[in-house]
Amino acid sequence: MYNVRPQILPVVCIFSIVIFWNVLREFYGVSSSSFLLFLLLVIVSSSYRFKFIINDDHLVYQVFILFKYSVFKKEIYPEQIKELKFFEVGWFKKAAVIKCIKGMNIRLAILEPTEAYDHLLGFARKHNITIYKTKDYLRLERRVK
Repeated sequence: MYNVRPQILPVVCIFSIVIFWNVLREFYGVSSSSFLLFLLLVIVSSSYRFKFIINDDHLVYQVFILFKYSVFKKEIYPEQIKELKFFEVGWFKKAAVIKCIKGMNIRLAILEPTEAYDHLLGFARKHNITIYKTKDYLRLERRVK
């Protein structure tokens, strides 16, 4: 089981929460109920966790809220995958996108531990899935080795 660390979600959540708090304060004033609602929103938005599991015959992507309750689970079988695209995000960080034939694509930005990308490549080779690596990713692979 690997952890997925999305880069943009925390920034969007914090930005949205600050705007939401300003709107609440402007229209309803500062009250204990609005503060509790704001605090609940902060707790829920900061408790999202993403897990990625690579099995021999399929991949599993899960989203958890409040650290343990699964709110989304997608099992992806090799015949559902059109392509695996590997690229670089941020400063020297690996990322991948699982492009599905039907349904939404799965973005795996910053898998931890980073050996997950090698495991994902092995899964793709084993099942003859198309692999695409950007120039930046290839440069990053050479730099890491």
